[in-house]
Parts: sequence; structure tokens; C-alpha cells
Amino acid sequence: QNSQNTVMDLTRGPVMKTLLRFSFPFMLSVLLQTLYSTTDTIVVGQVLGSRGLSAVSTGSQLMTMAYMICIGYANAGQVLIAQAKGAENYEKLQKSISTLFILETLLSAAIGILCIVFCDLLLSAMHTPAEAWEQARLYILICSAGVIFTGLYNMFSAILRGMGDSKHPLLFVLIASVLNIILDILFVAFFHWNVAGAALATVIGQAVSVLFSMYFLIRHRDTFQVDFRPHALRLDKSTAAQLSSIGIPMAANSAAINFSFLFVGSMVNSLGVLVSAAFGVIQKIRNFPNIITMGISQGVTPMYGQNLGAGKTDRVNETVKACLLCCSVICAAFAALFLLAPDFCFRLFTQDEEVLAYAGMSMFCLAIEMPAKALMPACSGLVNAQGFVQLSSTVALLDAFAGRVFLCWFCGFYLNLGAFGFFLGYVLGTYVTSLLVFVYYITGLWKKRAALV
Repeated sequence: QNSQNTVMDLTRGPVMKTLLRFSFPFMLSVLLQTLYSTTDTIVVGQVLGSRGLSAVSTGSQLMTMAYMICIGYANAGQVLIAQAKGAENYEKLQKSISTLFILETLLSAAIGILCIVFCDLLLSAMHTPAEAWEQARLYILICSAGVIFTGLYNMFSAILRGMGDSKHPLLFVLIASVLNIILDILFVAFFHWNVAGAALATVIGQAVSVLFSMYFLIRHRDTFQVDFRPHALRLDKSTAAQLSSIGIPMAANSAAINFSFLFVGSMVNSLGVLVSAAFGVIQKIRNFPNIITMGISQGVTPMYGQNLGAGKTDRVNETVKACLLCCSVICAAFAALFLLAPDFCFRLFTQDEEVLAYAGMSMFCLAIEMPAKALMPACSGLVNAQGFVQLSSTVALLDAFAGRVFLCWFCGFYLNLGAFGFFLGYVLGTYVTSLLVFVYYITGLWKKRAALV
């Protein structure tokens, strides 16, 4: 297929049609990524039980924090790439891609090493249940070796998204997801490699996806303005400074939010392996509405970026409204599902009756979160597309500490609501972020910020 046909100009055409057409491959991509991560939990939960679930849940929380730092820098690159594309500034585009490649490679390698070195300290801080300690440790060590693949994959995807290509990121996620699912079943259910098998399946799937995506970009270097040959890579100081001014706060924001998840996980783990296992199931079920909302978010952010670069603020405003409508409909549907069929949702991951006892309260909490999740993609995507790191940093810190950590402590310990309190505080934290960025949008303050490119 000619890569030129997959690169979209997001500054023209009917807004809703363009948003859905561009976002649909991302929805499928997030679906595959959800299957990618959820398969570990399903296979481990069905084969190894609550101990395996607790180990994967704890290990996944720690690794997610590492991944989000890499993703934060990649998203910063997407901001510059999308705005440069919209402004038709191809010199800036080439500098952004080359500099991003160098910085992302170094950053992801460093994060992987740090995760290996501080693995035991992190597990201890998480109050990891003794029954799950060794398996969680092995999961983290193996996944840490693959952090560099996560960083590179997200960087390649950011380049494609920023340029207006939503189809090929889907293809590369499909490759990784299918491979991960096959290897998960093979390694865990047949080879009996337990949690280590789930971790290996994840790393191998990511590595293969990176190879395919890099090969594609090299073959179509003229279309995407990329050249990864050593002699062509240059670290442009001004672009590096600009990427860092956006990327470091974005990475810090993600790290802060996920660090707060570790605090919450630590509080949850203090109640024992069953509550820890139930919390792991909640996190996976919570990903299902994300299939739509995150897919739209990944589509709408470069759409904002290109239109901001082109100076089309009216089109940005129309895009926000279209995004809000789409997300509201889907979140309302999921809220109904969570309230009407909580046991069905939980049984996808476990048949342990003691863990299933938490299904009702867990799904009630997730239903409460849905209105906040409907606001997030449209408004947070606008803040990110503008590279408004001061606001995103403030929101992230409030989300992490005034939101998740405080609310979980307040509901779980202060009000003495136990597991229900922790689960409730966890989802109420989403409102801290969503309401603040919604206020930023409805006040019109976003119109006063200049484009970066």
C-alpha cells in the first residue's frame, strides 16, 4: 500500500467524519493493546489463581510507571511533529524526528536499567504480598529488559500519528498483540513458565513490533521525513531544548500519576492478596471504556495539533464538541454494563469465589467514574496538543496527590471504608483532572495560547 494514501490532512473536511475516520484505527489499536495487556491477566488468573493475579497486578503497576515516562517524551515529539506538519515547516519536522529518536532511545534504555537496579526496593515500597513477591520480582526484571522496545514503539507511533497516519500504528499493534496472545498461552498454559512466561510474551511482542515499524518508516523515509541512518541522525540543540521543555513535564506528569497509583496499590496490598487480586481485575476492566476514549484521544490530539499549527481555532472548537459527544455516548453505555452485569465482568478474569465477592462494589465504583472519563479525551487532548505543560503539570500533581492518594487514604483509612473506600477514592481522582481541563476549555483560555511552530 502506498504510504501517501494513509497520511491525512486533518485541517480539512467535515469535523465529525474526519475525527471518527482518523480515530477508528486508534480505537482498534487500543483494543489490541488492551487485549495485549489483559491477556497476561486472564491467562495468569485462570492458570495460576490469586497469587499470579496479585503478582501481575503489582508488576504491571510498577512497569506502567516506567512506560509512561517513555510515552510522555514520545507525546512531546508528536506535539511538535503535528504542529510542524500543519504549518508545513518541513525543516522543523526533520529536526524534531531526528532529535526525538536520539533522546527516546537514551531515555528508555536508562529507565530499563533503573527498574532492574531498584526492583526490590520498589516491591518493598508497594507492600507486595509475600505469596506474590518472587513472581512479581521476576515479572518486573523481564519486562524491564524490554522497556527500550516500549520507548521505541511509542516514538515510531508518535511520528506516524503526528504526520496524520493512523492505519500503520494499528498494523504494528496487531502484530504485537497476536504474537503476545499466542505466546502467553504457549508459555503459561503449556510450558508452565508461570508469570515469567507472561512477561516474556510481552517483551517479545513489543520487540517484533518495533522491528516492523522501523522497517516501514525506513522504506517510506521520504513520505515521513525520517532517516535513521547513523550519519543522518543529528541532535539539534534548540529542538532538544523544546522537546525537553515539553517532554520532561509530560513524563513527570505521567510518573506522578502512576507513582500515586503505586501508593494506592500499596494501600490496597496491605489488605491482603484477595483485595490485591480484585484491584488488579478492576484495573483491567477499567481499560475497556478506554478502548474508545483513548482511541479518540490519540486521534484528536494530532488533529488539534495540525489545526493549531494552521491557525484554525474554530475548527479546534468544533473538534472538541465532536469528541465530547462521542465519548459521552460510549461512557454511558459502559456505566450501564458495569451496574447491570458486575459478575460477568469479573468472571472474564477469575473464577475465584473469594475474589468475585468484590465484583459488585468494584463495578459500582467504575460506573461512578464514567462521566469524568467522558470529559478527559477532548479537554486533556487540547492541553497536550498545545504543549501547555504548566497546566498539564498542575493538573497531574493535583490528580496524583490531592486526587488519588488523598481520596484513597480518606475513604479507605479515615472513613474506614476498607476495600470499597480504596476503590472509590481511586476512581474519584479522575474528576480532579477532568473538571480542571474542562474549565480551561469552556472559559476560552486555550484560544490565547500561541502555537509552538
